Amino acid sequence: MIPESLQVIEGSDHLYAIRRTKPSRPGYLLLVKTIGREREIITELIAQWALHGAFYLIAAGEWLPDHDDVRYSVYRYTTAIDETLNSLILARPFTCFQLLDLLMEAGRQNKPVLILDFLHLFYDADIELSLRQRVLDQCCHYTKRLSSSGLVAVLVPTMSVEAYRRFFPVLAAVADEILETGKQQETELIQGLLF
Repeated sequence: MIPESLQVIEGSDHLYAIRRTKPSRPGYLLLVKTIGREREIITELIAQWALHGAFYLIAAGEWLPDHDDVRYSVYRYTTAIDETLNSLILARPFTCFQLLDLLMEAGRQNKPVLILDFLHLFYDADIELSLRQRVLDQCCHYTKRLSSSGLVAVLVPTMSVEAYRRFFPVLAAVADEILETGKQQETELIQGLLF
């Protein structure tokens, strides 16, 4: 169910946006299961978040939208491209331990947080499973804590691997809302993360 503070509006290029009409309530954590990376949609999502003010972007996976693509998306709405993109605080962890550190750091930023491919770093079989499970529990705890001061949105690509089936329920347990993208709905739902 989509919170009352969100309303659906039609945008250009057949994009649909669900835009916040009031600040998010404290304690709100939105989890979006994607069917893939939806590159164009995520690029647009990042641009839209940047247009609405400062936020913390944690790119936990291997993929991050091309800087030029994000600049172009921002340019479609404003000529103040550099000022808009300077509001984005980007962090790229390379291990699940670094993700935990970045989540703690994000708590000191007191800004909305968007996390791409949250579970990616927990699929590393070189780290003992019990240790990955412990760090995931801590990451989920800190992610939920972050949501107490503002919107936190987490995107997780759906995967058909055992690690995903093991770890996704842990993250889902702390989410207030879980949305799933589909071929017809993916744009509307992912854009639902807009302010």
